Amino acid sequence: MSKGLFIRVLTLLALAVCCGQGAGVDGLQVLRHTREMVRHGPHPPGTEAQRKVGEYIAGQLEALGLKVDTQRFRPVTPRGRLRMTNIRGILPGPNERVLILASHYDSKLFDTFKFVGANDGASSSGLVLELARVLVQHNPTGLTLWFVFFDGEEALGEWTSADSLYGSREFVKREGDRGTLRNVGAMILLDLVGGKDLRIFREANSTPWLNKIIWDQALRSGHERIFRPSGRASPIDDDHIPFLRAGIPAVDLIDLNYAHWHKPSDTLDKLSGPNLEVVGAVVLASLPEIARQLKRK
Repeated sequence: MSKGLFIRVLTLLALAVCCGQGAGVDGLQVLRHTREMVRHGPHPPGTEAQRKVGEYIAGQLEALGLKVDTQRFRPVTPRGRLRMTNIRGILPGPNERVLILASHYDSKLFDTFKFVGANDGASSSGLVLELARVLVQHNPTGLTLWFVFFDGEEALGEWTSADSLYGSREFVKREGDRGTLRNVGAMILLDLVGGKDLRIFREANSTPWLNKIIWDQALRSGHERIFRPSGRASPIDDDHIPFLRAGIPAVDLIDLNYAHWHKPSDTLDKLSGPNLEVVGAVVLASLPEIARQLKRK
């Protein structure tokens, strides 16, 4: 057995112990979800294709037995008012403290070429769906889990604070108005996590203790090829920012070196099922320690 295969086996065994029932992330299933999303073609906010992608996500969450709710809103954008929908699947836990696993599911609008966003953000949405499947079988955190899919992460024109992050900004505002945001202990955001040459650095805006837990787990599992042990990504404006501004710890797992970012070549053939399994396995194995930290706070 090669050293790399041996390490992977050990990681899967560790997941079986921490998560129960031997449940682990299936990279092929993540790719199936991703394929279902991109088959509708470009799906920026307000389009019929995006509506169908949203219906698919909600249907998958309901099939897992999760309570699903949606937030529909019509923000002003450079393209006029567009209908957008955030989707949330809720897995109740014995503790009302909430941990969020999230992704955006819109593709960026381009007028000059076809962009399906296989990695940005269909792969991350597929991975959150797969994490939901695993965690429904056994939730090792004792917390309530929200699986959240944001619409309108991408700018409809040039990226500004007003033209971006529509879904996450609306989500934080609504939950704040309802008084439920105070239950949220932390948020883990996945974005661009499926590339074949996947390299994830610690994102500089992310909460340090969350970064540390995840990277420590990745390095213990032998996944430094993907979770780079040194270096730091530049600060990124992403869907974790509205949560950070609301005082909620958040971490963004994102590959900023993806060669096909915002290009027509961001297609299914650029993705790696094994790499998606690694990211999912590291997130799963990190959840118990994240939960322990939240219960102390």
